[in-house]
Amino acid sequence: MHRSFRIVLPLALGLCGTALADAPPEPVHWNVALVSKDPIRSGSDATLEVSGVIDEGWHVYALEQLPHGPTPLHVTLDPNVIAVLARPASGSAPEKVFSASFGLDTQYYTHSFAVRVPVHLSPDLPAGRQLIPLNVRFQACSDRECLLPRTLHLSLPIEVAAAG
Repeated sequence: MHRSFRIVLPLALGLCGTALADAPPEPVHWNVALVSKDPIRSGSDATLEVSGVIDEGWHVYALEQLPHGPTPLHVTLDPNVIAVLARPASGSAPEKVFSASFGLDTQYYTHSFAVRVPVHLSPDLPAGRQLIPLNVRFQACSDRECLLPRTLHLSLPIEVAAAG
């Protein structure tokens, strides 16, 4: 039995290494923050900022795209009792480039970007820590490959101040 363990362990480690090597790259590094410095109170408005730092050689398609183009960046809130979107999200200015692959002009971010997400907090929130759940749908490409569009589920902890 002891010998079997020695044989299986290297095999298991080899399989794990293969699985890690086959994982798609993660060219975007995400952060979510609260823009407002004022105390957050139930029933108030706040702005969240979803930002990304993009690895060299990669880009992320921006919020606005022409029909039949790439998958646009899209930031929404999961259904929740904490907050709702107050207005559509807006992003930093993207680069505009003609894409031979799509046969049309595309907009994308290289290096970094920020998307502002205005929210309205529920009027019934108790004071204390709350989590705002966000979805970020995006597509990242390099000059050699495009990753499949994917959705990340992020959350932002906020501290709701007591009514006062």
